Amino acid sequence: MVTLEQAKEYLTGQGITIPDFVLQALVDQANSIQDCLDAHYSASTALLIQVYLLALMGLGQGDKYISSQTAPNGASRSFRFQSFSDRWKGALSLLRGLDKHGCATALIPADPTAAPAFAGIWIAKGGCMCNGDR
Repeated sequence: MVTLEQAKEYLTGQGITIPDFVLQALVDQANSIQDCLDAHYSASTALLIQVYLLALMGLGQGDKYISSQTAPNGASRSFRFQSFSDRWKGALSLLRGLDKHGCATALIPADPTAAPAFAGIWIAKGGCMCNGDR
């Protein structure tokens, strides 16, 4: 099972910051698939699947990540905004590459980068929008 501290350390390393109370809810979700993971994977692979799932869930929280930091003490932090679509697809690929048994599939958020599908028909009947007189 992934702990809150492990999740926070991993996500922070990826430049994803999530408030603890939200992160705890995400960790609970990731841990809900533990039985399936235990049945199919080693402990280390299960942990990786869970943190990659957390990364996908966390990416939905925003698209800003830390690109560089400096300290003693010329404190500086730079952020970069990479294509959300690229980050999403990369994290999803990592997760699906490991989770061959689909343990995390039901928990993967809907793809926010997918274009919505629209289908419809427009029917109009001719008429006159005249100003009273004809």
